[in-house]
Amino acid sequence: MPQSLRSILGYRIAKPRSQPSPKKGRPKTTTTTTTAKPRLPSRKALLFPDQFPDLGDLPILTPHEALSLHDVVQTMRYIRSRMFTAVPSRGFTSARTAELLHYRAGMPRLITMGHIHALLGGTSPSRVEREVAELVSKGLLRRVRVERRGALGEALIEMEDLRVLLGRMEDEGQLGGRTREAFWRFLRRRPTVLVVGVGDIREGKGRLGGGEHDDEARGGDDKDGDGDGGDGGDGGGGGGGGDGDGFFLTPSQVDELVRAGFLTSCATAAPANDSLHLRPEDRTTLTSIAHVSRFASGTVSAVGGRNALHLAGGGGGATARKHHHAASNHAVSGFRIAVPGHGRYLKLADAAVRWIQDALSATTWGQGPEAWLRERFEASSQTPYGAENKNLYGPRWKDFWGVEWEWVLGEAVGLGILDLFDTGSVGRGVRMRGAMRD
Repeated sequence: MPQSLRSILGYRIAKPRSQPSPKKGRPKTTTTTTTAKPRLPSRKALLFPDQFPDLGDLPILTPHEALSLHDVVQTMRYIRSRMFTAVPSRGFTSARTAELLHYRAGMPRLITMGHIHALLGGTSPSRVEREVAELVSKGLLRRVRVERRGALGEALIEMEDLRVLLGRMEDEGQLGGRTREAFWRFLRRRPTVLVVGVGDIREGKGRLGGGEHDDEARGGDDKDGDGDGGDGGDGGGGGGGGDGDGFFLTPSQVDELVRAGFLTSCATAAPANDSLHLRPEDRTTLTSIAHVSRFASGTVSAVGGRNALHLAGGGGGATARKHHHAASNHAVSGFRIAVPGHGRYLKLADAAVRWIQDALSATTWGQGPEAWLRERFEASSQTPYGAENKNLYGPRWKDFWGVEWEWVLGEAVGLGILDLFDTGSVGRGVRMRGAMRD
């Protein structure tokens, strides 16, 4: 029986209509916002959440390798022979291969003192220093130093390697024959001098020495060849001995050596009042803030006293000239003996050591297995294009020109940044100096 539309719609469920509130306006609904707490990283996300057991310190070299090193010169040659990995014949473009070879050819044959101490860990440090001092005084090694670089800036080079470098510079036209010979005889005559003093630079033809007997003259009373100036140290050494032996360089030769990279400008520390990097209260004494604040405002002592201007360097022409003369003596102190490419060496070593620090900083305790750290450095697990291209896509080749892992580890340990210890379970461990121990 057909039903009407009204009867069909009458069975719908009717929703109750909202009654208007008797109050004026609808009440506002308050919503509470909950701040989500930051999620702590899980133990699986942390790198080595547990500390490794420390069973004692370990040396860099294995006992078999340590037996083959007996002296400083042998250790230096061992380090140099293991500095770079051989450039593979496949995997790099010809331009990249040429870039790598050119970079390595310009790397000087320098070895830092810290690296030598790190490899000769079983030998007393004082014994190593005595051996180095003896070799330097005999003219077999040369000590060079870069200011404001700490232990990384002090390095050694064999005199034979330095002689070869001088000859190569002469062949390339960067040094004249007379300049090369004069500088070489100067180095042979004064093996311990680090700085060419102002007394060693004179106008003239530049004496090359007394002929073939110059080397024999080193066995006289002045064995160090520095005259009355001693070994020279850092402060312009040997300048006092220039009058006695006649070995000096002309200004034109000094300019030529500076352009070639064998001499760098050396300025001793300027007086405290002349430094632009000091705070105003540290520039003077009587007019410093700490001094004048003790006196009443308006008095003469509050502005430094009656002689403040005179004691600060002013107040008369003679005083000003004297102050200017003293400042000029501090500014011109000589030239430091250097090796071309030393800055490139420092830049490579510093960048590689910082990479290790950054990698260990990502761990929980600042330590990790050496095998894990070396794998990250060499990228040995990333071999997408076959075995012939193995290890060509990590930081070692991208950023550090194919340097060996053992060389980087030796530099870091020599600088006192890393410690090597026996974990007992995962081999040798690497820990940043100062990291927490058990």
